Amino acid sequence: MNKNQINKKEMYDTVSSYLDSKSALWVSIPKVGEFKNEFTAVVAQIETVQYAQQEAQVFLGKTKTQIKSVVAQKADILNDTLEAFALVTGDEKLRLQMSTSYSALYKMRNADFAPAVQVIIAAAEANIEELTTEYGVARDQVEDLKTGLNEFLAINGQPRAYKVASVEATKSLELLFDEADEILDNKLDKIISLFKRRDPAFYNGYIAARVIVDS
Repeated sequence: MNKNQINKKEMYDTVSSYLDSKSALWVSIPKVGEFKNEFTAVVAQIETVQYAQQEAQVFLGKTKTQIKSVVAQKADILNDTLEAFALVTGDEKLRLQMSTSYSALYKMRNADFAPAVQVIIAAAEANIEELTTEYGVARDQVEDLKTGLNEFLAINGQPRAYKVASVEATKSLELLFDEADEILDNKLDKIISLFKRRDPAFYNGYIAARVIVDS
């Protein structure tokens, strides 16, 4: 995130915390709760994408073996889930492909390691709907593994395999910030104006929370 986004995110957190602490004052108005829940959901998405963006930055100060170990661990988690999925669905070919352990992955020659991880990524993407709805896999896990593999390839002197770097995450952040602003400007601000006369202290506290502080 850039500086402006960081400052705005701090304001979002302040607004959420303030509304949470004063819930007894607005709980009788369902629309406040509805808009608050919408806002909280978008802020949670911002945090998720922020993490993905940070993970997508160039890794500095890490050795090839450290990166390989992390990638192998993440690949093994997807590997195990895909193996279970294959057992349930009776896909013997997929089960055999996904039977490699963490230690086996990590001990592979570097030339063989990347293709093996790419097979896992491809299998996860091919079955992503079932994995996300029935096996607890988050789409971010697959993107995170792609990022990790790119880092390994880069430090190994090879071109990256996937275009999943921070540019994409930044675009998503921009859209999410726009969505959060829209909820604040056109929903929460307007419904909270009900308290301008009803409870001036609460209203003024909300307005104070809405101020973006330039840190």
